[in-house]
Amino acid sequence: MNPRPALAQALEEFRLHHLRALGHSPRTAEAYLRDLGWILPEGTGWEALEPRTLRHRFAARLRAGGAPTSIARAQAALRSFCRWAKSAGWLEGDPTTGISTPKRPRRLVPVVSAEQIAQAVKACRDLAAAAGPDASRHRRAELVLELIWGSGLRLAELVGLDWRDVDLPARQVRVTGKGRKERLAPLTDPAVRALSAWKGQGGASGPVLPGRKGRIGRRTVERDVAEALSAVGAGLPNWPHALRHSFATHLLDGGADLVSVKQLLGHADLSTTQVYTHVSVERLKAAYSRAHPRA
Repeated sequence: MNPRPALAQALEEFRLHHLRALGHSPRTAEAYLRDLGWILPEGTGWEALEPRTLRHRFAARLRAGGAPTSIARAQAALRSFCRWAKSAGWLEGDPTTGISTPKRPRRLVPVVSAEQIAQAVKACRDLAAAAGPDASRHRRAELVLELIWGSGLRLAELVGLDWRDVDLPARQVRVTGKGRKERLAPLTDPAVRALSAWKGQGGASGPVLPGRKGRIGRRTVERDVAEALSAVGAGLPNWPHALRHSFATHLLDGGADLVSVKQLLGHADLSTTQVYTHVSVERLKAAYSRAHPRA
C-alpha cells in the first residue's frame, strides 16, 4: 500500500478529481464532500474507514431518523471515494463491501401537465405583447420553457448554451451534459420560432441567454420558470427540473421507448431513466380510476 496523506487532504484531492478528471461541476464536487461530511467528520483519520465502524455509523443514523434517501446517497459517495482511494493505493480493499443500502421509498417525480405548460407559454407571450419595449424578460421566459420542456435540457445545459451550438435549419442544439458529454437535442417547432425571434440577443456566437456577467445566472432562470408556472396555478412544481421530468414523462405517455428517452435526456444509465416509467404507469392507473365505471 502506498504512503497516504491525511484523510482531509485525500478528501480534497477527491474533490479535485471530480473537477479535473471527471469534468463535474463545482456544485457536484462539493455535494460529494457534503455527503461524506457526517461519515468522515473533520478530524477523522483513516481508521474511520473500518467496515464495522461504518456499519455502526450508518445504523445509528437510520435509528436517529435519518432519511433513507440521504443515507443511500452518502453511501454512494463513500463507495466512490473508497474505490478512488483504493486505485491510488491508499486502501487495500473496499471497506463498504457488504454494507447494505437502506430501502428508498419510491416517490413519483413531479410533473406538470402539457396543458399547464402550454398555458404558461401563452401567458408569457401575452405579457410580452403587452409590455412593448420591455418585453425581453417575458420572451426569455417563453424561450426557457420551450427549451427545457421541448428538448429536455438540464438547467446547466441551458445556461451554457451558445448560439454556435444552435442549428435552426436542422432543428437541433448541441449541449454539453454531465461529465462534459455532448449530445444533440431536437428542437420543437415552437422552440425554433422562439429562438428565431430571440436570435441576436447574445451575439453571433455568444450565449443564447446573456446576463450581466456574460451568461445568465441559474437563479434568474429559476425565477423565470417559477413566475411563469405559478401564474398558471398555485401548488404546481415550478422549478426547471420539473419541466425536464415533464418532458420525459410526456414522451413515454406518447409511446416513446425507454432507450430513446434515455438518449434524449443524456442519461449514462438506463436505470436513471426508468423512474419515469413508474410515473407513466401511475398516471395510467389514475386515468383508469377516473374513467372506468368499475374502477
